[in-house]
Amino acid sequence: MATIKDSLILYYTSCNDFSIIYPKFTSVKFIDHSSDTVKNEIIINNDKYTYSVLGRFDSSTNFWEWGWSYETIKNKTYDTRGFLNFGLDVPDTVIKNILINSKIKITEKINLDIILALSLMLLYSVNYKYIHTIKESDTINKYIALKKLN
Repeated sequence: MATIKDSLILYYTSCNDFSIIYPKFTSVKFIDHSSDTVKNEIIINNDKYTYSVLGRFDSSTNFWEWGWSYETIKNKTYDTRGFLNFGLDVPDTVIKNILINSKIKITEKINLDIILALSLMLLYSVNYKYIHTIKESDTINKYIALKKLN
């Protein structure tokens, strides 16, 4: 389980760094493209990022749903679609079950943290450094991974 422990350390460090960089959001703007070949962007306080949808959590049902299972626009999940394929081949059954099930019942907050931490660890090598939360409704939060653009 070293992978889960290491990913949680990375995730909590990243969350802390993100809150230091952005103690307050003055503006958030999405630039979405209809083409599958162009990555979508988000501008946070004049800093530009590309983003990939990880998934969403519904606190009324306590279910996590992977972005690859519900997003219809491919470029929003281009970098996270590989989680499913990776999960099919990974020998660790805990990580496999997390990555290949489109919906997961969350029984403790740490379960959601583990999902987000594993996601960040898998994307870290391609320069995704942060996870941003978007409130879709009173009970649904969407999570996106952020990669800084120069």
